Amino acid sequence: MQTPDALSRLLDLGRADRTAVEWCGHELSYAGLGAAVDDVARRLTEAGAARTNVLLLGPLTPAYVVGLLAALRSGAVPVPVDAGMTSAQYAWTERISRPSVLLSSDVSPVAHFRGATGADVGELVVDAATGRVVLDTTGPQRPDSAWRYPGDDAGYLIPTSGSTGAPKAIVGSRTGLNAFLSWFVEEFELGEDDTCAALTRVNFDPSLRELLGVLVAGGRLNLPPVDVQLDLAALGGHLVESRPTLAFLVPSLARRVADVLRADSTRLGALRLAFFAGEVLPARVAQQWRGLAPGAEIVNLYGMTEGTLAQLFRRAARPEDAAGTWGLPVGRPRPGVTVTLAEPDADGRGEVLIASAAPALGILTDGPGTTPRTFHVEPMPPVLRTGDIGFRSDGDLVIAGRAGNDLKVSGRRVSYHRFVAEAEELADVAQCVVVDRQGPHAFVAVRDLAPEDEGTLRERVRAVAGRLELPAPDVHVRRELPLLRSGKVDRMALAASVSAEEASGPGAPSQEATTTDVLLELLDAQGESTASTAFVEAGLGSLDMIAFVARVNRHFGLALSAQDCFGHRDVASLAAAIERLGRTETPASAVPEDAADTVSGEPGTHPLSTRQLAYLATCMADGNANWCNLSREVRVEGTVTPAEARAALDALVARHDVLRLSLTPEWTGQVHTEPAGVRCPLTVHEAGSRTVQEARFQAVTRLIDPTTAPPLRAVLVPGEGTTSVVVVAHHLFLDGLSMDLIARELRALLLGAPLGDAPPPDGFRTYCAATRRPTEPTPDAEYWREALKGAGQTELPEAAGARDGLLLSRPFGVRAVRAAHRLAAATGVSVFAVVLAAFDQAVSRTFGLGALNVVVPVQARDGMPDTAAGMFMSQLVLRGGGPAPVEDKAREYAGQLAAGTAHSAWEFDQRAAEHGLDGTDRFPFSTVLFNQHPKERGLRARDLGSWEPRPLGRSLRYQLQGELQMSAAEMALTYYYRRGIAMHGTDVIDRLHACVIEALCQAGGTRCAH
Repeated sequence: MQTPDALSRLLDLGRADRTAVEWCGHELSYAGLGAAVDDVARRLTEAGAARTNVLLLGPLTPAYVVGLLAALRSGAVPVPVDAGMTSAQYAWTERISRPSVLLSSDVSPVAHFRGATGADVGELVVDAATGRVVLDTTGPQRPDSAWRYPGDDAGYLIPTSGSTGAPKAIVGSRTGLNAFLSWFVEEFELGEDDTCAALTRVNFDPSLRELLGVLVAGGRLNLPPVDVQLDLAALGGHLVESRPTLAFLVPSLARRVADVLRADSTRLGALRLAFFAGEVLPARVAQQWRGLAPGAEIVNLYGMTEGTLAQLFRRAARPEDAAGTWGLPVGRPRPGVTVTLAEPDADGRGEVLIASAAPALGILTDGPGTTPRTFHVEPMPPVLRTGDIGFRSDGDLVIAGRAGNDLKVSGRRVSYHRFVAEAEELADVAQCVVVDRQGPHAFVAVRDLAPEDEGTLRERVRAVAGRLELPAPDVHVRRELPLLRSGKVDRMALAASVSAEEASGPGAPSQEATTTDVLLELLDAQGESTASTAFVEAGLGSLDMIAFVARVNRHFGLALSAQDCFGHRDVASLAAAIERLGRTETPASAVPEDAADTVSGEPGTHPLSTRQLAYLATCMADGNANWCNLSREVRVEGTVTPAEARAALDALVARHDVLRLSLTPEWTGQVHTEPAGVRCPLTVHEAGSRTVQEARFQAVTRLIDPTTAPPLRAVLVPGEGTTSVVVVAHHLFLDGLSMDLIARELRALLLGAPLGDAPPPDGFRTYCAATRRPTEPTPDAEYWREALKGAGQTELPEAAGARDGLLLSRPFGVRAVRAAHRLAAATGVSVFAVVLAAFDQAVSRTFGLGALNVVVPVQARDGMPDTAAGMFMSQLVLRGGGPAPVEDKAREYAGQLAAGTAHSAWEFDQRAAEHGLDGTDRFPFSTVLFNQHPKERGLRARDLGSWEPRPLGRSLRYQLQGELQMSAAEMALTYYYRRGIAMHGTDVIDRLHACVIEALCQAGGTRCAH
């Protein structure tokens, strides 16, 4: 029986229970991987994706692996894109690839994929951990904008050199991919016992050999946490924890990782094959890894994207093999590849030329093929020019440097030809040459230049790189450049002249400069960036940021990671954070020592605020109910003891006066109790006795007595390696955003972190006194009487008696989020108003309703600082009117939101009473609500909701509430709904959400194919 080839084995995964992919504690078996690939491949086939490009968005997760394999199985051509692309580069990729489908995951960051153009395609959003499709907006046929390849051999499309201003897209072949994988698995004897710790970002073609090789062999693929490449310690931790037998590394990154691991005296004892590629492998790096993984064979790979992955290899590479040269030999060609040297000089050095029996198909051109809506692929020449200068030593090829001014920076080919031309146009510059020495170095020969002016010249040269969006080179000023006998510049001599100190980056800034000035100098900002320029917008890549962070940590004596710095977005925010870290004063204690003395008067009765009265009338007219309960889960790494949880809860009770309030027996006022007399009920569940969600469900189901302080209870749920504390509070005293504050502070207390500024000791009591309801109508009543003139009751069709609540979240996908942001920018309103308008349109369409009323909760703090917790929520009533374009409705809603908030003193229950809608068992004016839940920056869609329905453990006073979860540009929509409106699973919510997506995409300039 003939052995199946590599690609056949890869696309027929089998159904074994053996683990195929592991990521962040999640495991996907070969059976699970195969089922997920089957489903996505079927959807791609139904969408007409065969022989078309499919944009496959990173980062690297099980979802990405599923998408890659599904695209190959369906005959589609995956186009990997990941972090680091500018908007212009991504727009170019969209335009030239003319995709049929966009395939993303719930951790694909929207900010990296907001191209200048919108692809007229449907989108599949896949759960990052399971590979399950959670959003499908593809249609039954490929869109008109999608082009096809004329043949069946197109395997993948790799956009390259986007930072040079002259990008190109290389079409890899399925034949070449199959040939490489078949050879690779056999040559290195990969098998089921192998584990590969993946490290490479997906937009580099070497990731294909890293991901696919071990899966062809039936081994295990261990994927890193998102953006782990930005944190050297975390990257090293991923390598150690994976216990890999295989690892693929770029030398410049490998050197930094080795430094981190050696500092911890760590060894990679299971590693048997360490593959290096993308750059020249220095002997120093090989020596580091021989010590780090003494049992590993070092393999040096070499090749071009155009030649299909790697074309040459050197097994058992040793540091001593680099005698007389800077880098280790790249060895000999693999089968089907030949190598020659063009016009070798007297020393046998010439440009490396490669011929492959199965190269890439060619370069994707911008024009059409021979038939309409087909691509034209310019075939690869029979011999590929690498641009590298090499020579042979004992039969092995050795790379000596680059021909001309092309370099490889962080594994990508970057052209500095335009940079050299423009630099030589600068005054005082006679000649400029760029060489590679663990990064780009620009050598400039000057005419007559005073030594004190050299620093200014360096900045002017770096500014040229900034204008051209190139990685910034280190600049070296020379009176003259060394020449060879031929008259050419001796690039090897220049590279050798770069000392380790020169390669480490810019010098230390003056201690007299401000923090912002220091950071800009450490950033080597090229004169183009300012304190407010976002790091991503500045084109800072992962390795650039790692080098920057190393300089920051050295200068300020800190231990920041690259992820920390990206999280602060720009220099100004990072400077503020560094200044906070640098404060030497002791953080304020969670509870001021004189807190008891600052409370005015003896404990007594305090008025209810007008917000609380509105809540009592609307949600508690029939008495206390479990729909008044709000909950949050606080999860921390490690073990939390009951005593530690108790201490943290006591600190919160002492910090926030609202947690010491309770209703009077008649519910007409509230009583304050001193901290010593209040203790939050804490229930401890033994580990494994129930899941966190089960504990949360049970805690929310039980009533909280509003006449007993505190209006809060907690449940401690130990787990394996983590501990969760579920807090449940009464909505009469805490609104949703205040619950977020309580949860954040509880987490900080459990971790021993500072809490920040303390709230006013009697903050909520002061607020209640200031917002005490007057006996006579306020002037705001006239606004609401006019605004609600003729308003009826909006209510959805519902099965009788099914009022228990469910929760379900859905992602938007990057297309709909981009559309929402475009709409917001075009109409001059918030993204919230845009999504609200789309939600209005979707509810009307899904439930067959006319004009809607929508109730929108807003916070009305009336000057109370955001450090204070309490019930600050007011309910606005917005009138949707008749059918209108989303953009027009968004403007109308934005106006109503502003006016309604300004007139919120005439409260919700007062408006309802005037319209005769009070005293019923339903939410007055509308049982449809919509609100916004802002979250901290840095979250992904996956962090904003759960894609599986979850019972709330309580009934709902309303029928449907949409809650827009937002973290910077990331969004998800959470639906709280009664079971009665969705008696058949989640179908009605899925149809409703599809309508929201369609409304956004159509209005925002991208057609929704669903």
